[in-house]
Amino acid sequence: MSNHKQINYLKSKIKSQKPVIGTWNTIGSPLVTEVLASAGFEFLIIDFEHGPFDIGNVHQYVNACERYDCSPIVRVPSNTNWISLQALDQGAHGIMVPGVRSKKDALNFVSSAKYYPKGTRGFTPFTKAGGFTNNNINMYPEKANAFTVTGIIIESMNGINQLDEILEVEDLDIIYFGAYDLSQDLGVPGEVRNNKVVSVIESAVSKTVSIGKCAGGFVPQSKDDVKWLLDMGIKFITYNVDTDILYRSINDVVEWFESEV
Repeated sequence: MSNHKQINYLKSKIKSQKPVIGTWNTIGSPLVTEVLASAGFEFLIIDFEHGPFDIGNVHQYVNACERYDCSPIVRVPSNTNWISLQALDQGAHGIMVPGVRSKKDALNFVSSAKYYPKGTRGFTPFTKAGGFTNNNINMYPEKANAFTVTGIIIESMNGINQLDEILEVEDLDIIYFGAYDLSQDLGVPGEVRNNKVVSVIESAVSKTVSIGKCAGGFVPQSKDDVKWLLDMGIKFITYNVDTDILYRSINDVVEWFESEV
């Protein structure tokens, strides 16, 4: 008998259009993930694009999050079906895929994350996500489809220019606008507060939230930054990155100490 039960707190908040706060988890240690979750973040994006993670260990990061009612979301390194499948089968609450440039990209991603009739996700119940058994096989695909969070990252002007068509895709929970890559595409690499970048993302966010979709973007590093994004209409708040949170907390004390002694 399986007592396996997952609750996707992030999914329920997105559906109720409530703001949520999490961070980018790039340090490849389940213990660091657990620290971040225990601190109160509502979700963590486990970053397989830029962090040193092993796809076979996703379940460890999932377990670390679920101890604290925190939703583990995996940013896969590319829009590749087998990587999304591995992450979801190991219990990830959702997937975020980078570099979406077209409606076709978005459709392919959703298909890889959902079972029939919504998609073509490879089907087996004998996984962590499925409860390790086929006891409830008739209900599992429908429950999994409702459970899984799907998020796309638009980080090029090609994607921005195709936003109207991309927003037509059903079953997209989060539309995230990657400020750093967009800044590079706009010829101002790293200048994420440049008016070129801000105006593009503000317009895209407005279009996204006007049809009831959840928008994300930027990497706020202060309470004022978070308020700025909330006022913009962004409700999926990715507060900073674990490495920078650690660095700044230490550096602030070290600089003070060196000035005092």
